[in-house]
Amino acid sequence: MNVLILHDRLSAHPSKDELDTAVEIRQVTQSLLANGQVVTEAPFSLDLSKMKRLIRSRQPDMVFNLVETLEGSRLLFLAPLLCEAMDIPFTGGGSRGMVLSSDKLLAKQVMRGSSVPTPEWREAPAIEDDCPLLGKPVIIKPVAEEASVGITDDSVRTFTTRKELLQVLAPSKERTFFAEQYIEGREFNISVFPIGGKPVVLPPAEMIFENFPTGKPAIVGYEAKWEEDSYAYLHTRRTFDFPASDRLLLDQLKQLCLVCWELFGAKGYARVDIRVDSKGNPYVLEVNLNPCITSDSGFVAACEKAGISYDRMIERIIQG
Repeated sequence: MNVLILHDRLSAHPSKDELDTAVEIRQVTQSLLANGQVVTEAPFSLDLSKMKRLIRSRQPDMVFNLVETLEGSRLLFLAPLLCEAMDIPFTGGGSRGMVLSSDKLLAKQVMRGSSVPTPEWREAPAIEDDCPLLGKPVIIKPVAEEASVGITDDSVRTFTTRKELLQVLAPSKERTFFAEQYIEGREFNISVFPIGGKPVVLPPAEMIFENFPTGKPAIVGYEAKWEEDSYAYLHTRRTFDFPASDRLLLDQLKQLCLVCWELFGAKGYARVDIRVDSKGNPYVLEVNLNPCITSDSGFVAACEKAGISYDRMIERIIQG
């Protein structure tokens, strides 16, 4: 096939998460070529007329969608929407799923409306004087960012008054934030991949926060993901090994992931991030359609644990 890779346009001074996208493009390209495909690539633009002309000029049999940042994550739906409008097959989530999942507030509303457990949250200015988040640890998150952008240790805080919380949630020029109940406990990243036309939950992974000092939040923030010399990066690891006592919990998490897959109209591949509190109650943090697929990513690690090589994974992705 003639495969066109659409991807992010690097900024003049790319951050580490942006540079990771460049690695992803190279690795996907190499795998497609190894599978015998003809590959071209192009950065995606908000000039949709221009993009339409470019796509037509390449005459692709399929678009491999690696667009991961577009005004944060808020406009990620435009790449699949354009492919849908042009009736061109493409990889990953459809436009509806991307709309629902890439805006974290909308995603949480969808989950709550379908009784999927998700941490309590508030956005400005809808914060009551007796807001249930006051006096308890919360995590301040950007509404529309991926790759833990905007999340640091300082994101986990406790506020005692409505005024204090509103001050932190005041929108900046770059981002809008919301406050989410901080779930103290275990964190799981669980990938879903269609096999034989049906979504299959790949081996669950737990993020282990080794020897984190007292007071340091056990989170996979930007530091833990991208700052290779940082304490968080060096002491955060992924494991697929669980005691037999976790079997019922893992079964529950797998079923929850399949519910999320259907709820967000997922296709292609996805990852669901879940926290589990000390009582064993799960809370879905995010549903990530089109998660990162660099060779060291969580999704690829789950594929490898399931016996699916990188090249075979890419082959299955383009097969749909």
